[in-house]
Order: sequence, then structure tokens, then C-alpha cells
Amino acid sequence: MGANKKPRKRYIPKPAVLPAGLRQDVAFEMPGFQASEAMGKGHFQEQHVYDLLSNADMARRIAPTGHAILAVAQAMVEAIAEIQARAQRTGTFGVNGDEMRVLREGVGKTMVFLRGVSNVEIARASLAAVREFNRTGVLRV
Repeated sequence: MGANKKPRKRYIPKPAVLPAGLRQDVAFEMPGFQASEAMGKGHFQEQHVYDLLSNADMARRIAPTGHAILAVAQAMVEAIAEIQARAQRTGTFGVNGDEMRVLREGVGKTMVFLRGVSNVEIARASLAAVREFNRTGVLRV
């Protein structure tokens, strides 16, 4: 009976668009959390600063006027600006206690906010950020 069976066709999953609000959370959230974990340690580097900045920038681009997350994101951006200015003067990336507190609390709060945002809003904000970067050549602070 097994000898005349046709070979099975290999299963290939069909590409699918995730429903709005559903994304690969680990890939989406991990860079910000890794950056907040690296603060105050020897392996904190420029890429971590950009990951934190992109988190704050995304929240600022998406949040409606007057939303409470805007103040959190702005405080993160100001802390990042201080880190970048100090790195330019000293040549090394480091954070002080106040900056670490603002950024660690901020990354958690902005992630909670961004989890509740639709994929469409995230896509629009990220496209706007990429267009701005391509036009100006810098990440907005």
C-alpha cells in the first residue's frame, strides 16, 4: 500500500499580513530594552543611543497633541541630547544617574504606549522618520 503513494508536496506557509495592532513584539521592543540594560555598563555604545532615540521619536510622531506620553518622550530626547553632547566632548558614550532614570522609565512607558498603536500608525511614523533622515542626514533630536 505504501509503495504506490504519491510523494507529499512540501508545505509552504502562505504570506500573511498581521492584523492591526499585532506585531512581532520581541523584534519590535528588544532594541530599546537592550539599550536601557546597557546603560551604565561598559558596552553602552552609539547604537544604543539611537535605539532609545528612535523609541522616543516614534512615540512623539504618533501621540496626539496633549497626550501624556509626549512629556515622557521629550524628556528622553533631552537626556539623549545630553549624552550625545557629552560623547562629542569626551569621545565616549556614558550616562549619569538622572539620564539613566529618565531613559529606563521612558523606554518602558513608550513601549506600553506603542503596543496600543496600530501597525498602520507605526508604519506611517517610521516612513516619515526615514524620509526625514534621508532629507537631512541626521536623526531628529
